[in-house]
Amino acid sequence: MLLDDIINILADEKGSLNAALLKTKVLLHSIGKKDLATWVTNELKGYPDNKNLPEYRICSAEVHAQIMSGFLIYKDYQLPILHLEADHRKDLTTSPCTMSIESIEEAVRHFRSNGTKLARPLPAEFGGLFRKVLTPGTNVISAWCEVNMINVETILTDVRSRLLDFMLELRDIVGIDAPEKELVAKTASVDTEKLFNTAVYGSGNTIIIGSQHVQAITNQKDDIEGLIEVIAKLGFQQADLDSLRKAVTDDEASGKEPDVADGETGKWYTKALKEAGKGVVKASVDVVAATIVQSMKSYLG
Repeated sequence: MLLDDIINILADEKGSLNAALLKTKVLLHSIGKKDLATWVTNELKGYPDNKNLPEYRICSAEVHAQIMSGFLIYKDYQLPILHLEADHRKDLTTSPCTMSIESIEEAVRHFRSNGTKLARPLPAEFGGLFRKVLTPGTNVISAWCEVNMINVETILTDVRSRLLDFMLELRDIVGIDAPEKELVAKTASVDTEKLFNTAVYGSGNTIIIGSQHVQAITNQKDDIEGLIEVIAKLGFQQADLDSLRKAVTDDEASGKEPDVADGETGKWYTKALKEAGKGVVKASVDVVAATIVQSMKSYLG
């Protein structure tokens, strides 16, 4: 069965993550949840830009160069950077990775087999930034940012882990070896969006879905106004925000922990997703779901 096939691939350290993502896209479409496939598509095809990259795709880097000092040439020399401005240092020591998962898997295979590392070349004029801290007469011939390949490998681990968490949660609901024809009916009885968003986006405090939207989760434990402020940024009307405040306080007054899956808060969450589906708010359903789930986690501490 498709679900079990995906789990088996993900559970095998040597299983192709690219293949698992392709099968995941098929699975999401087959259960009528293709709107959740944005993250899967970005991981498969690569991200279109650096602006909305997930945090796990930001790698560290070192500045290396080929230099000439007198008659000596050093082909791989690590350049000092402490004399540079903080923003400049940050730009040189971080390397956003927008590559597709297949390309990352290939890069990791090359690194493991022959030590080849990913590098980001720097313009020729960058050499002038280091001249004053090098021995007089030393010239920078070429320079590049050498990417930390351990960080690159971690991207694969992170994506595999997040996807596996979702698939295992889903299998707990539908059962092992569930026939394909039963998947739609069984997944319809649960909040698949919540499962997916909690597994994929729940480990950080920034919700990033494709290039659609970035929502920072800034509220703190027991901070109802902070929670309302985060949700308000999605575009909900004041009446909806007042309803959320009342739902949370009503649940707490009755001795319940506010939960998107239960009680008055759960009812509000269901209504909020329906409004998002109708285009009432400015964010898409998957962004709304992920933001509410994560901000509620922050509220509960």
